[in-house]
Amino acid sequence: MNLGMRRYVGAACVVLAGLSTGACSVGLEQLPLPAPGMDGESYTLTASFDNALNLPTKAKVKLDGVDVGEVESMSVQGYQALVTMRIAEGVVVPEGSGAELRSATPLGDVFVALQAPEGDAAAAPPLRDGDAIPITDTSAAATIEELLSTASVLVNGGVVRNLTKIVNGLGEAVDGRGANIESLLDESARLVTQLGERSAEIEHSLTQTDMLISTLAERKSTIREAVAAAGPALDVLAADTSEILDLVTQVDRISAQLVKFPSVNGTDTRSMVADINRIAAELNNAATAPGASLESVNSLLAPIMKVTNSTSAHADADWEQLILGALPSPGHAGDPGSKLPDGSDVENMVGALTNSLLRLQGRLTGAGG
Repeated sequence: MNLGMRRYVGAACVVLAGLSTGACSVGLEQLPLPAPGMDGESYTLTASFDNALNLPTKAKVKLDGVDVGEVESMSVQGYQALVTMRIAEGVVVPEGSGAELRSATPLGDVFVALQAPEGDAAAAPPLRDGDAIPITDTSAAATIEELLSTASVLVNGGVVRNLTKIVNGLGEAVDGRGANIESLLDESARLVTQLGERSAEIEHSLTQTDMLISTLAERKSTIREAVAAAGPALDVLAADTSEILDLVTQVDRISAQLVKFPSVNGTDTRSMVADINRIAAELNNAATAPGASLESVNSLLAPIMKVTNSTSAHADADWEQLILGALPSPGHAGDPGSKLPDGSDVENMVGALTNSLLRLQGRLTGAGG
């Protein structure tokens, strides 16, 4: 081998040794990875969000669960997050569609989910390049941080502890009275069952009530007129309230006095009405009796009225008015009822008794008086 050939082989060995040494120091972390992105033609849409935190660059854009694009850039505009999206050419996003920030898993990356409008989405015109989805049609789903913070507030805030106390308190309150609660539940179930069995009656009652309300509504004007007409009478009653109360008080006082009468109170075997009827019957018999005479009664009225015409009894007797024997005074006829008894009185008594017995016999035998 000549000198030139040896130099060439030596240089080749040096190069190979260098390559082998360098290859042994290269790892997977040093290998370049393909950047996320999409190939092909696309058009741009923008969407405004109140909050776009945790939305990574080059985040995916999905429509009905299918990847249709990616997030190109994000910016702030008027306290709102403006997200620019690249949508693959040929994907139709209907006008009126909404956008929502979602996460596939609790710890997964956030992506933009496009939602077609309700109704016939095919009839809506598609969004064009540069169109924007307003903030009224966008929303952000709850993030894992919000869920964890809410759960921490729920647990650490005492809600679970208070719920445990309530359950324990209910257990202590019910302790020993389970039978009463069971009876209460049975009664409640029985009541609900009875209501269910009488649903037709309840429905009929409600129907009748509705008809009554309808009738009252139809006659509202008549009722209003009646109330208006009764207004003056009510005013008069209101003005004479004191007089009416006085009248009621007087009636109550009279009723209290009437209660004291046995015939009214019902505490005696007698009756005022029966006594009045008996007196009226006797007066009627006296008026219709052929031999009845009130001459003796009339003769007694004058002395009675004279004696009782003042607050105290008094008498002014005249000896001429008296008959001391069987014969009156020669100068004055006297009162035959104001004399001393004599033999004629015995004869008169025997005659009156005989007459009464004969009349009684006639009534019993039917032979007449």
